[in-house]
Amino acid sequence: MHRYFPIDEYETRWARLHEEMIRRGFETAVVFGRGGGTTDNCGDVLYLSNHYAISGGMDSLIWSARSFAGVILQPGRAPQLHIDEPEVRRDLVSIADVLSSNHPFESVARSLVARGVTGRVALVGTHFIPIKYYRQLEATAPDIEWVPADDLVRSVRRIKSDRELDCYRYAGETATLAVDALMQGLVGGLSEREAAGEAARITVARGGRLQMIGANHGETLGFDQRFPLTGYSEDVPAVGDIVTGTLHGALYQGYYLDPGRTGVRGPANSEQRRLIEAASGIVHRLSDMLRPGVRLLDVAAEGDRMTAAFGGSISPIMKNFPFYGHGIGLGFELPRISTTMSMPEDVVDANMVFGVEAFLSLDGVGAAFYEDILIIGEAGNELITNSPSMF
Repeated sequence: MHRYFPIDEYETRWARLHEEMIRRGFETAVVFGRGGGTTDNCGDVLYLSNHYAISGGMDSLIWSARSFAGVILQPGRAPQLHIDEPEVRRDLVSIADVLSSNHPFESVARSLVARGVTGRVALVGTHFIPIKYYRQLEATAPDIEWVPADDLVRSVRRIKSDRELDCYRYAGETATLAVDALMQGLVGGLSEREAAGEAARITVARGGRLQMIGANHGETLGFDQRFPLTGYSEDVPAVGDIVTGTLHGALYQGYYLDPGRTGVRGPANSEQRRLIEAASGIVHRLSDMLRPGVRLLDVAAEGDRMTAAFGGSISPIMKNFPFYGHGIGLGFELPRISTTMSMPEDVVDANMVFGVEAFLSLDGVGAAFYEDILIIGEAGNELITNSPSMF
């Protein structure tokens, strides 16, 4: 086993983050992440240190904040990593200065006090740090003013390096193979869970980690999955059913993809085909619009226009996800492509990665979902999920 990215990649990341800290007026930043079975909030620490905690669980008499880790950053000084595990994996972790503690929040705060840090400190992770652990920071370092800065690291890592884009290309191959297997199973007569099992086998064999495999058909089609607890049910789609399938996960080195497709078990009738082709048509059109310098509000407005032109109804999943895609990296990220969720300053840049998606519903016919993942290039965009548009 070895670290995928070389040290110079991490040194570049630290330097870029130091520049962003200085630009925002911070002399010190603390970045928290959480692993332990979830990959939702591990991205910033993974990006800076390549550390991922494996153990989660409730607090006990001997530990608190299991699975949390923190990174202290100060321009002109090497980063320091605080972990909740007794030993560090030197073959994997990129940061040399590592402290182990059963109480990582207190450990971070004690280090800051020992360094004489007072006043404003950027705090990354306030959207998932529990109140009880935040109080440990306050109690241990009472002279620090913790300033929420959850987008600090994300603002740096939204533009991917060449090595990161290579990760995405490999992950895109995995996603394509897995989605193909999922959809072929659903339209071919397998139960949802059997089809999901085929997709999972491919994903795991190629080094991916799954967050969710979703499938749906029949009377629940307007929802995200047929059985939310797992994402897939034991049911077998009937001949003539529209089926949807999606794959979410950190498919290589922690980099996320969430592509999806819609198909029909058996020959599609004209209305089913119109519905599915309209969803894919929105994604293809908006993908073509995502070029460097373009405002996401303008892309989203075209999505709204095309959705209105199609007509149809509003399904529960459309209410849950009122957008046409999102930035993506070591998790599902901002900015989103939406007339209600994008900001006027949200623009497309080269070497960003986007998920572009569309949801449509038609009374008496069903619902369709379609999502692709693409890399924004200077000369042209690169589609990395290459499953067929129709199964």
